[in-house]
Amino acid sequence: MTVMPWDKAKLSEKTLELNFASQLNYACGGRLLWFGLTQMQEAEQGFDIATRIGKGLFIVQMKASTHVLKSGERQFKAPHEQLENLRKLTVKGGGVIPKGCIYYAFPVIGTPAELSKHTSVLANTWLCDVADIPSLGAPTTARGSLRQDGNHYVKVSPGVAPLDSSKPGVATFHSDPVDVDVINGEKLVYVISRDGASSGLLDAMTHNQFRDFWDLCQQFHRKAFAVAFLG
Repeated sequence: MTVMPWDKAKLSEKTLELNFASQLNYACGGRLLWFGLTQMQEAEQGFDIATRIGKGLFIVQMKASTHVLKSGERQFKAPHEQLENLRKLTVKGGGVIPKGCIYYAFPVIGTPAELSKHTSVLANTWLCDVADIPSLGAPTTARGSLRQDGNHYVKVSPGVAPLDSSKPGVATFHSDPVDVDVINGEKLVYVISRDGASSGLLDAMTHNQFRDFWDLCQQFHRKAFAVAFLG
């Protein structure tokens, strides 16, 4: 059996999440509280802090990929059911969640070798606002049959570090290609911490009830986390 060199192994979503969250917190002056969404007690404690003393609440779903195409795009996978469920919760999809609340994170760093060259996961991550994703048909193969794994291919461009935060990026969702604008991770600092910034999910949750937030948490996989801006 061929053993992959350690520097070319795929970084876990957890590793990317921890570095992203740490760097985001530093960029925001240490004013963030981030917490997981899979354990009810942890989620409730974080939500309670956010609603009592926080100024904003946001969710990030981290993805990971080492698959870089010849075009320079980096290819990820995203589950159709989750995408549709989240889209329906947004204002565009008929729900109550506005823009700027929930993001998919697509890092263009995927291996230890890439991380050693470009240590800022935050600066080298594209963020896709769930509220900007249109309705997507079920993912299909090249032959037109439904994909058995139920995942959409998502290609982000540029897909290789280092990213230039002054230049735009795009995420292309397949099977029928749909382009969605994405923002650089460093711009999230401005989105959540600027004066007059949106309070995100704190505005969308009815009377700040934890049950509403917990129902939302059920739509996410393990590698998602919430970020509370404490001001």
